[in-house]
Amino acid sequence: MKTTCALALAMVLGLLVAAIPFAPAQTFDAPGAGTGMYQGTVPMSINTAGAATGFYIVAGPVYHGFVRAANGTITEFDVTGAGTGKNQGTYPFSIDTAGTIAGMYSDASNGYHGFVRAKTGTITTFDVSGALANFHLGTAASSLNTAGTIAGMYRDTSFVHHGFVRVIIPPQQGILSGP
Repeated sequence: MKTTCALALAMVLGLLVAAIPFAPAQTFDAPGAGTGMYQGTVPMSINTAGAATGFYIVAGPVYHGFVRAANGTITEFDVTGAGTGKNQGTYPFSIDTAGTIAGMYSDASNGYHGFVRAKTGTITTFDVSGALANFHLGTAASSLNTAGTIAGMYRDTSFVHHGFVRVIIPPQQGILSGP
């Protein structure tokens, strides 16, 4: 009886899943993306307007940011101060409806710092007070909502993780409030 019920449920669910229509996937690569092993394009977030952000990886590996507009136009960017050595660079993680991007970058000393990129391309960097910014530690902005609040994490000098939230005022301009 259990087997028959499970099979019937699987058939119904399978039919339901098969009935959900999907548009064909639109594939893309950032123009500068590497083509070797562990290289390429890695989208991280898409907003309701259809703009996507993420990073692409080149030999090293070194990371660079991109934003892809809904029409397919890709703009590559790097945060000033981002390192160009192994596992360094720019890591965009989130994009809001206004086109503001939040993420982190790794500097030449492997320290992590947060950044916000306005739709206009203006980039503001920040570190959370008490964050240790070396040895792959520091501030990482990982999410951005439509109200202009960034959420993320940082590691202190004792290597303990902590969360943070930070407000952008006004959100459309990508200007950070607070310390």
